[in-house]
Amino acid sequence: MRASLFGRAASLAAGAVVLVSACGLGSSTSSSTSSSQPIVVGISEPLSGDKSDIGTASDQGYQVWATVVNNSGGLIGRKIKIIQYDNNSLADTAVSQYQRLVTVDKADVLLGPVSSALVIPTSVVAARYNKVFVEGTGGAPAVFSRHFNNLFFVQPAPIEDSADPLVNWIKSLPASDRPAHAAYPSADDPFATAVIDKVQTLAEPVPVPTVYKQVYPPTQTDFTALGAQLKSAGVDMLVQGSVADQDGIGAVKSYSQVGFQPKIAYFANGPGSTNTWKSGLENKVEGTMTSLDWLQESPVPGNATFVKAYLKKYPNKDNLVPSEAAEAYAAGEVLAAAIKATNSVDNAKIIKWLHSHEVQSIEGKFGWDADGRPTGSEFTLVQWQSNHLNIVWPPNLATSGAKPTYPKPSW
Repeated sequence: MRASLFGRAASLAAGAVVLVSACGLGSSTSSSTSSSQPIVVGISEPLSGDKSDIGTASDQGYQVWATVVNNSGGLIGRKIKIIQYDNNSLADTAVSQYQRLVTVDKADVLLGPVSSALVIPTSVVAARYNKVFVEGTGGAPAVFSRHFNNLFFVQPAPIEDSADPLVNWIKSLPASDRPAHAAYPSADDPFATAVIDKVQTLAEPVPVPTVYKQVYPPTQTDFTALGAQLKSAGVDMLVQGSVADQDGIGAVKSYSQVGFQPKIAYFANGPGSTNTWKSGLENKVEGTMTSLDWLQESPVPGNATFVKAYLKKYPNKDNLVPSEAAEAYAAGEVLAAAIKATNSVDNAKIIKWLHSHEVQSIEGKFGWDADGRPTGSEFTLVQWQSNHLNIVWPPNLATSGAKPTYPKPSW
């Protein structure tokens, strides 16, 4: 029998992760910042379950943000205190936990979880209590369809537009060089299906005809039967709606095993989770593509600080930073900018301010429409080349003039 929403939350309460970074207080003396109490930020993340890989990376970004802020004196003279729960990758659990964060833990403000599948239900809780809900990894169309004015998605553009650079690059190829058979396997997830649906809509008129499109369970990691089917169909453009890194990694390993070698291998998620993707696939990462809102070498303001702080807190042998960590950090930056500008944690003031200002973050500088969609920027097409993730399209943003490797090397 399915556990109730509040029953799950109660059972997980003892496992809550509460993190407080010690530091000196800021110097503001206004009446709205005179409290010595920390600013309580509530978060629920999938630290276990099928989304634990991306949830862990997102969590790391939030923790780095809190560390950087507190080491710099806090916000409006107050330290940041994160209260966080592990939702086990379950939407009903995440809903219960945000309810608890607002009503029991008395969180001043909220930051969103990784994944549209979790953002869609939890944003309802934030809207019910008129809490600002800044989130960096939930941008599927359904996130904005409820027209909540308190939600702000911190990426350069809506998720359904993320793969537009892929199609624009394909259109730039001579007609005789373009792929001829496209396949769109996708996890059953609103983020993933939004991405592949948009690519299919744009690619078919090029024309790049579709020979396969099917949804698979989010927990699937064995794709050998599918790989054999795609090989037999002569698929030369793979656009996979991967969500957790493990389904993308499992797909590449399975395709390699059965000898499926497309000319283009684009994944909605995976290649940008750099350290996980590289450690899981080693040399098989070469030529894989995705779209990114952020790159580790980006010169945007604040990025060098973030990268240095991340690698200090979470060192790894390849010195790589996952994109989900950057997205979470940027969400924290946006929330911090609004708190500083309004000199308060009054949610109504923060929401109003964000709707009328652009904010510079490591994701770029952009604003939001009435429903929380970002406006004023775009994604880039990136590809693993010589064990490095390069921007390859559009040409004016390409890393050191890099061009797409086409066809991609064999797995």
